[in-house]
Amino acid sequence: MIKSTVSFALARFVFVSCVALAVIITSLVSTHVVDLVNSEYEKIAKGEVNALNSSYRVFLNHHQILLKEQSEESLFVQGIMQPKSNIGKIKDYMEGLTLLGLKYEETLLDFEGTTLHSTALTQTNYKEFPWVKALLKEEQSSSVQVLAIDGQYYWCVAFPVIYNKNAEGVLLANIPLETIFAGQIDVEVLDGLMIEVIKGTQTIAKFGKQAVGTRQTIQWEDAGVSFNFTVDEAHRNNALSDLVIKLGSYIILAIVLTTLLAYLYGYRYFVKPIMALSQLTSSLDKGHEPNALEGDLRFMEFANLFSQFNLMSEKVARRERALKESYEKLSNINEELKQSESQLVQSEKMASIGVLAAGVAHEINNPIGFVRSNLEVLEEYFSDIEKYYHEFNDGLASEEDKENHKKLAKKYELEFLFDDTPPLIKSSISGVDRVSEIVKNLKTFARIDQVEKALTDVNEGLTATLNMVQNELKYNCKVHVDLQALPRVHVFPGKLNQVFMNLLINAGQSITEKGNIFVRTFVKEGNIVIEIEDTGSGIDSEFIAQIFTPFYTSKPIGQGTGLGLSISHQIVEQHNGKIVVKSEVGKGSCFSVHIPIL
Repeated sequence: MIKSTVSFALARFVFVSCVALAVIITSLVSTHVVDLVNSEYEKIAKGEVNALNSSYRVFLNHHQILLKEQSEESLFVQGIMQPKSNIGKIKDYMEGLTLLGLKYEETLLDFEGTTLHSTALTQTNYKEFPWVKALLKEEQSSSVQVLAIDGQYYWCVAFPVIYNKNAEGVLLANIPLETIFAGQIDVEVLDGLMIEVIKGTQTIAKFGKQAVGTRQTIQWEDAGVSFNFTVDEAHRNNALSDLVIKLGSYIILAIVLTTLLAYLYGYRYFVKPIMALSQLTSSLDKGHEPNALEGDLRFMEFANLFSQFNLMSEKVARRERALKESYEKLSNINEELKQSESQLVQSEKMASIGVLAAGVAHEINNPIGFVRSNLEVLEEYFSDIEKYYHEFNDGLASEEDKENHKKLAKKYELEFLFDDTPPLIKSSISGVDRVSEIVKNLKTFARIDQVEKALTDVNEGLTATLNMVQNELKYNCKVHVDLQALPRVHVFPGKLNQVFMNLLINAGQSITEKGNIFVRTFVKEGNIVIEIEDTGSGIDSEFIAQIFTPFYTSKPIGQGTGLGLSISHQIVEQHNGKIVVKSEVGKGSCFSVHIPIL
């Protein structure tokens, strides 16, 4: 009988056993995996289809909510009741209407369904549509339809215009059909999914590549359309093939490794491995870093035990390190979320202030104009009265009449009135002009930025901002202004005004008693440069690198958010510009904003 070593016999036994076991497991697992993958794939596909369908509903619901808010605007009721006198206002108002920041074709119908005004290039007769009649008869509170206009399909979202609980008209918006898919579908999803929009028996839109496989249909009865979602089975079959190949590779690799380990670790001692394992377990229990188990082992069982123990301890260590890294990442993300939230709140505040300031300026401007006009007319009237008095006095024939006239004038202090009233009127006109200038500056400062940049005179915005913060600076600062002629550039004027205001207020706050602020503008090396220099306390050189960091502030707790310079830095970067800081403790600081001339 041919004898063999224990390690070889053990390795051969392990190899044969593993091969047999692998065949059985592979057969069972493959069948189970195929069934499981098919089941899970169908669940995932159904979930993706339902998620997409829900996202489409959410998309239309958001537009419906915004359109309903627009339909409640009092101007529409006035326009329907008195179309001739309000049609101009309706046109101007509807030109600025948007839904979720996008411009769509919107149409206003009167109580008969006739179009009062539409922003659409092509006029459509909505009068005969049953859903329009239903809205006007208050049989429906809203409507979503799919309409074909000039060969293009649109989502038609409509709401009645209600006055005294009666439907007096209809406001509707036509949203291009493909808009619902923009940003709703991931490109990777479309690789294995085909989406068809069906109206009646006609396919009016198709998205994704041609696919053959399981089809799921979802009806939108309220809109008169249905969605067909077809999941391509080729992706599933390829995934199954890859899974089976990987599973077989892993099993073969495991068999080879197990056989080698059985052969190599056949001659190892028995007691030493147990003691080494016990010592290492005790070390791990005390919190020490894991060390790999090593030894001259006799049996394969101990080798596998050592190997698995080493893998387990390393995984535990990796998981502990991963947990620490995850905690640090979560902490950083939390700080970023706080920063984003604070920046959003700051932007919302500035936007609200801008809207309020613009409204106040508009409301004040008209009565101020009336007051100034009336004062000028009053000045002319009083001048005529004074001329009449002197001419009448000179025209009196007798000295007695003149003497009586002078007595009456003295009694009623006419000479004093003629001397004192004109300066009072001029002073009042001057005050009204000052108010008008403040209103003009307020409107300039409070401009709400457009989605796109506007051609702007930077000096104009800077002057308006100076006037706005003058009351904050005048008590302890003397402002020196030197504004050179600048070319007009495309910028966000409201955001730049916010930067100027932040820098000017910071400059004023850095001056504790009395000091000077120098404001200069000029052109240098293809850039518009705005310099704001102060003679305040200055900034230590070791802190200059941190001043644009969010939430960094040198002010006492509760007196500063640490976001002013951070937001200003981001705004300047949006204009492809930069902020340069020069500062010396005890002498002051100089902030230079560079905006490229494009």
